[in-house]
Amino acid sequence: MINIQHISKEYGGKIVLNNLNLTLRRGEVAALVGENGAGKSTLMRIMCGYVAPSEGNVSIFGNDIREQRIKALQHIGYVPEISNLYGDMIVYDFLKWIAELHAVKNADAAILDAAEKIHITETFSQKIETLSKGYKKRVEIASAILHNPDILILDEPTDGLDPNQKRDLRKFMKQYAHKNIVLLSTHVLEDTKDADRIIMLADGKIIKDTSIAEFKKISKSRDLGEAFHLLTEQAKEEE
Repeated sequence: MINIQHISKEYGGKIVLNNLNLTLRRGEVAALVGENGAGKSTLMRIMCGYVAPSEGNVSIFGNDIREQRIKALQHIGYVPEISNLYGDMIVYDFLKWIAELHAVKNADAAILDAAEKIHITETFSQKIETLSKGYKKRVEIASAILHNPDILILDEPTDGLDPNQKRDLRKFMKQYAHKNIVLLSTHVLEDTKDADRIIMLADGKIIKDTSIAEFKKISKSRDLGEAFHLLTEQAKEEE
């Protein structure tokens, strides 16, 4: 379980996140939705221990992300928006290196399992720099699940993917969330269609946390983009 309590973040006098409270549990795909600059990536980086909050705390399966960072990170697989791949490495060698960093037992079997789930076995002998953007993203996701984390955090995972690749990724996330937690961020509402839960951010605040079905019902709109705009304006008026 992820438990976020009273998280705030300030950069140079600007409030990026404002007193966020959030709990995520196994068995769900949660989509963190908001326009660019809403605070999605900052929240994810705080959850992964890369950025310290100005206030509040994050607990990952009972481990405080600041006080017990190593134990907390053992539960997390993280794919940032900006690629963390090494282009001159062979795909298999890169995955083997990541597996060794995580001290994964039976690394070869773990690599094959992750690669089959993401459909990249045919790229094992290729240099990463020769892959398409879609395949590079798949390699990143495979590297994030090598240690079988309880939590998979994906920052804008569908950026640059074609429709078929997006569909395959959404299917994978749904399957992975059967026993785990999947959190993705996106400003493209189409990417939330297979999520179980939508968490809407605007100006560093959670303005709505609900299912897609309830989201449409509350907004009285069949168009998710229009619904997001309406709820954002309502939240601003209530301040």
